[in-house]
Amino acid sequence: MNNYSVAPHEPLHKQHDVNPILKTLSVLRYLVLLAGFLSATTYGQNPNTPIAKVNGQIVTLGEVDDSVANQIYALQQQLYAVRSTALTSLINKKILEQESVRTGITVEVLKSRWLGAPVTIDATQVEDLYLKNSSAFGLMGADEAKQKLRLDLESQARLKRYRDELDKLRQHSVVEVLLEEPRLFASAPPNHGASRGSESARVVITEFSDFQCPYCKESQATLARVLERYPADVKLQFKNFPLEGHTFAFTAARAAYCSGKQGAFWKFHDLLFSAQDLSPPALLNMFQSLKLNGKSFETCLSSTESQSAILADLEEGHRLGIDGTPSFIINGKLVRGLTSFEQFSALISRELGNSQPKTSTSQN
Repeated sequence: MNNYSVAPHEPLHKQHDVNPILKTLSVLRYLVLLAGFLSATTYGQNPNTPIAKVNGQIVTLGEVDDSVANQIYALQQQLYAVRSTALTSLINKKILEQESVRTGITVEVLKSRWLGAPVTIDATQVEDLYLKNSSAFGLMGADEAKQKLRLDLESQARLKRYRDELDKLRQHSVVEVLLEEPRLFASAPPNHGASRGSESARVVITEFSDFQCPYCKESQATLARVLERYPADVKLQFKNFPLEGHTFAFTAARAAYCSGKQGAFWKFHDLLFSAQDLSPPALLNMFQSLKLNGKSFETCLSSTESQSAILADLEEGHRLGIDGTPSFIINGKLVRGLTSFEQFSALISRELGNSQPKTSTSQN
């Protein structure tokens, strides 16, 4: 491979393996084992299947899978990526075969027409690329280097034409994709009002957040906009994930939990994210501004109940692979970090589309 840049979307310099054949066999062997493992856990057994007994007490497959959910999810994502790539290739193959039957032209001839027809490369483009990447050619002469660049550009142009022609065929094909993506599932928050949006929503966003996190604070306007844009289709669930480096985050999370017990979770949530001071006296002042029962609040704030509730959220977050805030699980799909409205909208629209019969003209 060359170490100059011809296509901006794809790096050309890659590390060569000492023995690529052995590496390929190792990867294939790993994927076969992975497929067997995941097929057994996903299709051969259900979560209630007993897999061990400890002094007569049963341990189920679901309990084991829950304890390593993030690791299993990562393996499932790898398997999904392999299957998705293979599925795309098979779909393309069948589309080509069907076009061959329709036109009476063999698949090989169709490919030759798209890949073999002449292409024109602008000499200026070759010259510009050479000037930008001349150091990559070492002792190769300028004429030879430019010729190599031109051949590479011709190959890319032919490949693009092949893909464009295949895309045209796909646009006239009905492709029903049934391969499911792997998903993580967070539990519903305790019944203290830490969710909002339609109860019949087809998209559930579980937010793992920290009241002292500036990016979490920045996310609140975006989430409010999402709920406003999709009032019937989106439900937002809040989970506490106070980070160790934030001095007042854990106490603020307990305060939010306690306010929820008096039906004021979201009001207090909004006060926390708009506040500059989250010290205990400031938390009490915030709560008093809501004119709720201060004594009950103080009792709850120092109780084992509120501490256990936040620890449970943290434990679940770690189990699901959450390692920072904000993090979101959108219908089982993990999204890390500050997320724009446009990104949320694209994911939500995709999920809403997936809740209908999955017919499309392309496979991404």
